Amino acid sequence: MLPTMRKKCMLMATLAAGMLVMCDQVEGPLPAGHVRATDEAADRLMAKAQNFLRSGKRSAARRTLTQLVSNHELAPCAPQARLMLGEIEEKLGDPREAFRQYGKVVEGYQSSNLYAQALNRQLAIATAAANGELKGKVLWLWDVPMEEGKVIEWLQSVIKNAPYADMSATAASVLGNYLVKRQKYDEAAEVFKKLVEDYPDSPYAPGAQLMVAKLWASSHTRGDHNLVNLDRAREAYEEFSLLFPHHEQADVARSGAQEMQRLMVQQELEVGRYYLERAREYGPAIFCFESVIRQQADNPEAAREAERLLARARAASSSKS
Repeated sequence: MLPTMRKKCMLMATLAAGMLVMCDQVEGPLPAGHVRATDEAADRLMAKAQNFLRSGKRSAARRTLTQLVSNHELAPCAPQARLMLGEIEEKLGDPREAFRQYGKVVEGYQSSNLYAQALNRQLAIATAAANGELKGKVLWLWDVPMEEGKVIEWLQSVIKNAPYADMSATAASVLGNYLVKRQKYDEAAEVFKKLVEDYPDSPYAPGAQLMVAKLWASSHTRGDHNLVNLDRAREAYEEFSLLFPHHEQADVARSGAQEMQRLMVQQELEVGRYYLERAREYGPAIFCFESVIRQQADNPEAAREAERLLARARAASSSKS
């Protein structure tokens, strides 16, 4: 029995060894973030590319590194090669290709210590584009600001992939401010709101919360007299006071909330005036004026005007009936 068992064990060991050899020979991709233990051919290409760079031959280095990452994707030096390709593309003035190469590090080598470095370079490129420092080409002739869609795409990519709260919050802050400059106020408000929700301890959070309030409040000055937006602004200011009670802008937020409440009362007065003088619907007018009077503490002037108009509305309602 013992020799038979020994034969079985030897057979199983042989099979296991064969399977290991087969696995090592598989050319299919390993899971993202994995690399092979060694790759001498890739190492030779890396040394060749580094020599080219030391000699100032960027184009030759780029060709060599491209060969490396194309044929040796799982080599230990592949993440470094991708990062170097991104750096070369930046120096050659192609931020699109640089961002893409850094993205290959982010997408394919999450366990690499170069992951955060690649993301930081992507953030720097996207921030420069948002600030108008990078230019695109029209018909390969004219320099124009990087197109809006690409800037937004880049910043959203960094926000999604950033492993650290400060990096992601920085990208969100840049994106929010970029959208404000592009007059995309509602989208900007949503970005700032999510920044506060996801990263409440970030140094960008107080400013983002205040921006949410200001963006909703500014809809009033842009001609949108929707009471809902004023109410959103008031809530955003009040939330700032709750989240950051000791912040240097806390008094500004409290004053902002009071101003939004005053404007809401004023707007309700104007709605009542419309019903009275233009629509001649006295029931809704009376309702609005009575509501304004109840909010006298928030807007005394509006309350006094509401009392005057209420008398007119009641008289008109009586004569109509």
